[in-house]
Amino acid sequence: MVIGIYPRKSVYRDNSDSVQVQVQMCKDYAGIIYKGQNIEFRIYDKDEGFSGKNTNRPSFREMMRDVKNGSLDAVMVYKLDRISRNVQEFSAMYGVFQEHDVAFISVKESFDTTTPMGRTVMYILAAFAQLERENTSERVADNMLALGRSGKWTGGTLPTGFTSVRHKVGEKEHSFLAVDPDTIGLVKTLYDLILSGCTITRAERYCRDNNIRSSSGHFLGSSQIHNILKNPVYCQNSLEAYYYLKEKGCTLPEKDLFDGTKGLIGYGRTRTTAASYKVQDMDSWIISIGIHEPVIPAPDWIAVQQRLGINKAFRAAKHECGILKGVLRCKCGSRMDIRTYVKNNITFSYYYCARMARQGKQTCNTGYIRIEEVEEAFLSQLRTIRLKPSIIELRQPEKELDKKAIQSELHTLETSIKNLTAALTQAMDTAAAGYIIKQISDLDAQKSSLESSLHKAEMQALAARSLEDIRKDIYTSICYLLDNFDTISFSGKNELIRKIVKNCILDTETKELRIIF
Repeated sequence: MVIGIYPRKSVYRDNSDSVQVQVQMCKDYAGIIYKGQNIEFRIYDKDEGFSGKNTNRPSFREMMRDVKNGSLDAVMVYKLDRISRNVQEFSAMYGVFQEHDVAFISVKESFDTTTPMGRTVMYILAAFAQLERENTSERVADNMLALGRSGKWTGGTLPTGFTSVRHKVGEKEHSFLAVDPDTIGLVKTLYDLILSGCTITRAERYCRDNNIRSSSGHFLGSSQIHNILKNPVYCQNSLEAYYYLKEKGCTLPEKDLFDGTKGLIGYGRTRTTAASYKVQDMDSWIISIGIHEPVIPAPDWIAVQQRLGINKAFRAAKHECGILKGVLRCKCGSRMDIRTYVKNNITFSYYYCARMARQGKQTCNTGYIRIEEVEEAFLSQLRTIRLKPSIIELRQPEKELDKKAIQSELHTLETSIKNLTAALTQAMDTAAAGYIIKQISDLDAQKSSLESSLHKAEMQALAARSLEDIRKDIYTSICYLLDNFDTISFSGKNELIRKIVKNCILDTETKELRIIF
């Protein structure tokens, strides 16, 4: 009999059960319940330091591979939460064990899954293990929030221009932020650039042209610059800041603490999970007073926030130009943005590569090209298409699902479920009942997936049209645009083009424009 032993220890503590102790206790327990049998042990003990909240652990994955290839007869753990603390993941793991006839045994809880009671207890204990982990996470979050409200640094990536220092408060030492004189100059430069009228894109280009890099040695991207400019950690704790942040809905300490002598710290600015990263609105921020010196005067910090808020809307509202906005792409794949300026009462507008503007011509050698040139080339192609509709280049349609095949497979599944349900009524009091229920559950999951595919296939069939029909509609829209070009509003032209055109790819060197519908 081959038994896989899975020990794990999240954090090293002298008073906890070591990996070696867990292995020995599993071996002793196996000697008792499988007395007289020839036992071979396989130890999966390389996950020390990994958390049990998910299954992304090297030894765990190795063990599951051995389960699937039929190398194990049983898996033993010292305690249930050593292998998993998530009910959903544990259930999926146990389903694999059942599929390959592998028993699961826990020493501490004294049960195995070869009995109905053992399986029931297993699910109950897994649920409690998950509940304990979630409660622990909530307690940690509450403690971090309490530290944050008191101005302490709760850890994570340090803000640019800061370092952390340790100070004793009462009987304990805590971390606090402190301005780093060697790196804070970068932050001040960015604020000066924005206050002088630069956009974030121009600030990014300025840093690249002047070889200004982050502490990691990389050039700053526009999103990094934006995060630095939005961070209240640089702002002076004056009354101007208090009233601005209060208006934005932030949670603030007492107004009397805003005396202009210290900097601020913002908590709850982002929400990070295993699957996503989201920037929270300001009304979710919690602001506290730090012990560090202020970096940016409050009026300047507020002016930058207001500038960030109006830049994009201001540019969009000031000039109505660029009917290909949203569909025009550079040959490098980046979007083509629009830049407009007025000289001697004459307006000049250009398309330019957003990547080139941010990272320089060493990454993309596309230059600036007058909007009139690009749009005349676009309209010229539309006039050619009007004379010869067959040259319309269509996007590749989504592959259609086989509706009849799905319906046939669904019918087979429903028949199998019906037969298993009839068999279950005859085997309720036998050991086979659990396996039948598991099979029904698996087939039901497959049925739900197939029903979803069938719905998609039906929607595809409902919306399906021949390529000639699609080409005819595009041709009709092109003719309408050309015939009414002078009377359609700017937004109307852009909306119609975005409706029928997937991409326009521009090569500024050859002046070639490729239209994909």
